[in-house]
Amino acid sequence: MKRIVFICSLAAVLSGCVTTTKTIAPDPSILRVGVSPRSQPVIYKQGDQIMGIEADFAKQLGTALKREIVFVETPWNKLIDAVEQNKIDIIMSNMTVTAPRSIRINFTTPYLQSGLSALFVRGRHEPSGLIGSTILNQTRNIGYVKDTTGEFYCVQRFTRGTLNGYKDTDAAIQAMLNGKIDMFVHDAPMIWWRSSMHERKLVAFPEVLNIEPVAWGIGRHNSELMDEVNALLARWEKDGTSKKIITNWLPNL
Repeated sequence: MKRIVFICSLAAVLSGCVTTTKTIAPDPSILRVGVSPRSQPVIYKQGDQIMGIEADFAKQLGTALKREIVFVETPWNKLIDAVEQNKIDIIMSNMTVTAPRSIRINFTTPYLQSGLSALFVRGRHEPSGLIGSTILNQTRNIGYVKDTTGEFYCVQRFTRGTLNGYKDTDAAIQAMLNGKIDMFVHDAPMIWWRSSMHERKLVAFPEVLNIEPVAWGIGRHNSELMDEVNALLARWEKDGTSKKIITNWLPNL
């Protein structure tokens, strides 16, 4: 373990967690948490440190299970492969529970009922709210992040608009600021976070377009960890730990 600690930043060590992109062999003293840290405020990277709602939950898991947390940075489209191949123990990366994903991995009890929302260019929105603004922009240039539920929603719902897929949230936001898209459909927490960063130019509303449960993914070979995590989630729901973590980042939920 000393070799891994030495390659990490001082901030990560002081927080009680280690961050790496290297393959780590299974070890009962370590919990390998797969993350694609691109989803403020749920899971993201600030400097060398992994932060956000799920980072805080991971630290709680480490304490409760008496296992060292190692964040393993993994591309979004490789996370399920990684947990299936036993390269990571659990996915904690703002993953929505869907039927296709549930075929390959088990999902824990959802810790958050979220959904999709939309961001609009100021002046190209309807002041009445999300639905009116969505209707107004449904035939315009619409953006989404590739390989997410936002893409599936746009392809199904906005057949008269011009659809544009982006590799991540940053690319989509830059496209909006450059006037290339009029509406960006993505996970609600990220939409609200980004609207607060660009409130002079972009507009969001406190509503969602649908309801999507967010949970953590565990390999089907690891039923023991599944039972342990679900038991902890039940305890945290009862004692208020989950609410405290979530509302620290999303106070309006």
